[in-house]
Amino acid sequence: MNWQDNIRRWRQLPPQEQLRRRLARSPEQVWQSMAFEGEPVSLERLRARHARLMTQLAISIPRKDS
Repeated sequence: MNWQDNIRRWRQLPPQEQLRRRLARSPEQVWQSMAFEGEPVSLERLRARHARLMTQLAISIPRKDS
């Protein structure tokens, strides 16, 4: 599998799944960025904060079927 196959598969995903995957990767992306800048941070701490924020976001956004 090459990068073009990966892009095709990504584009075939529903928008909700794309968003879910993007948000799930957020802690790792922040962690890598901070490590690159020489600012160490705990990945577990970022994941915990991300989980709290996602819970708050899920509560604050009304569902479409409501």
